[in-house]
Amino acid sequence: MILPPALMWIDPGLVTGVALLRDREMFWSAEAGFMEAGTWIENLCSSQGQHCWVGWESFRIHPHTPPADAHHAIEMIGVTRRYATRYCCKILTPASPASPSALDQRLMKALGWWKPGFKDANSAAAHLLRFMMVSNAMPPHVQEVVLAHAQR
Repeated sequence: MILPPALMWIDPGLVTGVALLRDREMFWSAEAGFMEAGTWIENLCSSQGQHCWVGWESFRIHPHTPPADAHHAIEMIGVTRRYATRYCCKILTPASPASPSALDQRLMKALGWWKPGFKDANSAAAHLLRFMMVSNAMPPHVQEVVLAHAQR
């Protein structure tokens, strides 16, 4: 698989994490509340259009889910789906919920992607990294870091 010019992953919630890899080299991640994150997502989708692939962490509501959590996560997924569809981005299969593993953290630190104290941005970045690894679609600098850590 060949990566698109823009790959974006979202960790939806009260605070939403967004991670983006552009042109297979430039990485950016951040987290924000509903309105600001929604604006970032719209801007990224509108500027990249069909050259952008968009994924997000899935969210399942169960009897013990706090209502505020469900409300924010589900709405942000809807916002993301709307903009991705509107601007002809490719929508990826949602990822299962997962916090960055110890390996994810080591790899992200080696890549310079880890942001201490930014739980949701790091989660989105970990989803982006896992997607590239599972798809075997890593830019050379990412593949080099992954292979170096696999040998440890």
